[in-house]
Amino acid sequence: MILVTGATGFVGRRVVERLIAGGQSVRALMRNESRSSLLPSGVDVAKGDVLDIDSLNQAITGVDSIVHLAAVIREIGSLTFQRVNYEGTKNILEAANAAGVQRIVCASTVGATSDPAVPYLYSRWMAEEEVSRSGLAQTIIRFSIGFGEGDEFFNQLAALVKLFPLVPVVGDGKAVFQPIAVEDVARCMVESMKRDDLVGKTIDIGGPQYFTYDEMMDLIAETLDVKIAKAHVPVAFMAPAATVLEALVPHPPVTREQLKMLKLNNTADLDSVEKHFDFAPRPVRGNIDYIRQIGLGDALKMNLGFMPEHIRDR
Repeated sequence: MILVTGATGFVGRRVVERLIAGGQSVRALMRNESRSSLLPSGVDVAKGDVLDIDSLNQAITGVDSIVHLAAVIREIGSLTFQRVNYEGTKNILEAANAAGVQRIVCASTVGATSDPAVPYLYSRWMAEEEVSRSGLAQTIIRFSIGFGEGDEFFNQLAALVKLFPLVPVVGDGKAVFQPIAVEDVARCMVESMKRDDLVGKTIDIGGPQYFTYDEMMDLIAETLDVKIAKAHVPVAFMAPAATVLEALVPHPPVTREQLKMLKLNNTADLDSVEKHFDFAPRPVRGNIDYIRQIGLGDALKMNLGFMPEHIRDR
């Protein structure tokens, strides 16, 4: 039995689908059982929370392996980076060791750092440290931006392009990204569960091409078949706006933490997936047609900080 945390999330759904298709027995840890309809039939649902050790002890009973995906990329109330990303991982490891779990594959982020000045990446690094010294057979898979239907990053940028012919671009437009298809992330996570040669390794993965911020905006405009001009806005000017947005709306289009990460290198080697997993990841170009479903009304809502459920339902 394999337990998947974050099972109804962007990556989690694909991981569960791949495990089930491969004939594995899967248990999904879920805070909200009503979302179980998002998962394929045959999945065992365990109500629980990575912050509730008692629920974890029950959910892990009878489990051999864990795919740990549960994390937050923005802080909402008590769901902070420290509590969910770090303490939640510690709780999973404690329950796993108590139950005799043999193996864990843990998702993390390219650029995870020991620098506490970047709290999100710091929380990821602290979690990695706990996983590495857990005593379990473990593999850590780091990736940065995932793309695919229901993603946040490309959909949010597409909402800007859809609404504004003069598109604001944070910074000088030279920040580099390496988007990877969510299906390819799931494939790497599931493959890691089977591979003894990957035990004890932390692997950075990314897509087959680097993009600057400007190049991504151009690709999105091309996909939407619109013409745009770009206005570069200094990061220092965006920080106050991000602070206000975080305080006022549930899903701000930009956060202070995201602004910090624009200054960092969050890329892997271009051949990282092929080298470690022996397949070629799919490119962004030609695989983001899902952004065309964003209407003008959707774009307005998204730029005001309200994400339509049919675009991203989490």
